[in-house]
Amino acid sequence: MDESKYDRQVTLLCPACGSDQFSFDDEEEDGPVKCVNCGRETTRDELIAENGETIEAHVAEVGEEVTADIAKELNKSLRDAFKGNKHIRFK
Repeated sequence: MDESKYDRQVTLLCPACGSDQFSFDDEEEDGPVKCVNCGRETTRDELIAENGETIEAHVAEVGEEVTADIAKELNKSLRDAFKGNKHIRFK
């Protein structure tokens, strides 16, 4: 199974204005994140928490894709395993 097709990038939005442009210090991982549009400052953890619904929607979407691909792969492997057997049929 190709795991790279499940990689996603979720765009985090400012809860105040909806902008996706932020300025932050790359060296400080827990430093403040400032919205370029409205100037609101928050921490990265707060920004992630405020975008939780969007993140959860992406996780659910990827989960559905993984489940469907696993079912398809399992069905294919079972068909291949019992190929030529006249007593076992798949619908």
